[in-house]
Amino acid sequence: MVMRCSFTLDPELLEALDAFARKGSIGRNEAILELIEAGFASLEAGEEFEIKKQRSFEEYATIRKDVEEMKGLVQNMRDELRLVHHTIESDYCKEARGVPYQRRSLWDYMKRRD
Repeated sequence: MVMRCSFTLDPELLEALDAFARKGSIGRNEAILELIEAGFASLEAGEEFEIKKQRSFEEYATIRKDVEEMKGLVQNMRDELRLVHHTIESDYCKEARGVPYQRRSLWDYMKRRD
């Protein structure tokens, strides 16, 4: 049975794959098949292997998720800052009114004094 696959490779892995294909004098598709078959053979033999490095597209997805989280934090901070600004402004406006005798103009004060 034939199956068509599509996947993304980062440039470093693609270069390593091309080097493997050149070394074996085979095409890129054949090299991919050989590496897949070798991986299955090593798994069936009981060998374990680690994925040593994270691919650049995976790093991009991780970075993008982190940026979205940071956007949420910045949004929360902006909302808090607006609330604090409103609180400070309303307190300042209440203080700026002054006491009643200070609000009258000088003319009214002098007129009543007579």
